Amino acid sequence: MKARYLSLKFLFVFALFAISVKAQIPNSSFEQWSSAGPDGWITNNIEGFSFITVSQNSVSGSSSAKLETKSIQNILIPAILSAGENGGGFPISQKYSQLSLYYKFSKTTSTAFLTISVGVTKGEEAIGAGVIAINDEASGFTHISIPITYVVDEVPDSAVILIQVSDQETNPAAAGSYAEIDDVSFQVVSGVEDNKLSVTDFSLNQNFPNPFNPTTTINYNLPESGFVSLKVYDIIGNEISTLVNKRQTAGKYSVEFNASALPSGVYIYRLQSGSQVQTRKMTLLK
Repeated sequence: MKARYLSLKFLFVFALFAISVKAQIPNSSFEQWSSAGPDGWITNNIEGFSFITVSQNSVSGSSSAKLETKSIQNILIPAILSAGENGGGFPISQKYSQLSLYYKFSKTTSTAFLTISVGVTKGEEAIGAGVIAINDEASGFTHISIPITYVVDEVPDSAVILIQVSDQETNPAAAGSYAEIDDVSFQVVSGVEDNKLSVTDFSLNQNFPNPFNPTTTINYNLPESGFVSLKVYDIIGNEISTLVNKRQTAGKYSVEFNASALPSGVYIYRLQSGSQVQTRKMTLLK
């Protein structure tokens, strides 16, 4: 399975020892439903219309949520599912390290994707989040965990979970792409080490958000000091922007890319330090 982890503009690393719990998430196994959708969750279903994007899928007495994209008058309608009675989240009373769930994913275009995001707040302030975008299909239920990165070491009082099936290019041919979601749970933080732990791997993270308009954040890790180049190219290889071109010490870095002067499209960003090189794609949608 291939999945792309997306991190926040801030990057504070927590080394976590966790235990699984399944508490406080409303209707976490999607067993209770009404005409509007799963109890405790909000969907973009519109009753009375032919397109119902989120529906109940029952097998052998158990239930899961099915999110399926639709096309209306050649316009792609994504499938959206958000936790909380009003879609704005639900109360929690502990600090969690990860959001876990089981999913299936089937797509009708190469650019269709499943996005799962989680955010935690204290009062009105966002203090942590995690996002993952999945592009590879999964025919059987597959377990996945999304790490939650915290900007401050505090216990949150609410959480938001947002799950969406869509297409990077909003291609109406992506209609019929679907995901099944089940057994959503949190993991509790039971221990935290210093956030200045050494970096051991050279890595370039997927930008967040993606798709984006017009700004996005790119995070990367350097295991050792060296001259670093981070550049953006268009899809045919023309250099668009140089974001980093200098010597940097080992550590974790975050750079913002502003594409306000560029047209919509797929772009490539490339990180190089010494002989180590990594590239990723990102999509600008205006």
